[in-house]
Amino acid sequence: MGKKILMVCLGNICRSPIAEAVMKQALEYEQLHHEWTVDSAGLGGWHSGLLPDNRALSVLEQNGIVYANRARIITVDDFKECDYIFGMDNSNVAELKRLAPENSKAKVKLLGDFGLEESNKIIEDPYYLVGEEPFVKVYNQCVLACRAFAERLKKEKTNTVS
Repeated sequence: MGKKILMVCLGNICRSPIAEAVMKQALEYEQLHHEWTVDSAGLGGWHSGLLPDNRALSVLEQNGIVYANRARIITVDDFKECDYIFGMDNSNVAELKRLAPENSKAKVKLLGDFGLEESNKIIEDPYYLVGEEPFVKVYNQCVLACRAFAERLKKEKTNTVS
């Protein structure tokens, strides 16, 4: 079984689907996509079974990404199966750490800790904001963070091979 990354936000219809799609691209760019799978989930089940917010889908489409996964809630199995679980903000990370079982395999991290400056590392929830611009900001933050994380994985792999 390969390695797994899970992106998590509150409802799994805005930030985490964008982060999932962008991480897949970053891993592909670093030629690590055969070793890693990426998924997303929400902390709450309000949107379970639904496609992402239309604004998230639009921003992804504008960047050449087709996304068809549906929202789901995080499970105990995710903590056992995933290598990394990324929260989009500090409250996501705190809740993930609270939910993690004692035998959790997953390392819970803030996605913005990779590649983003201190003042910009929180990926804010754009759900209640008007228009697509807040989703563009989420996308751009995810691009920087996911690329930085994928580059780190590539370096770690190179260092273990040599």
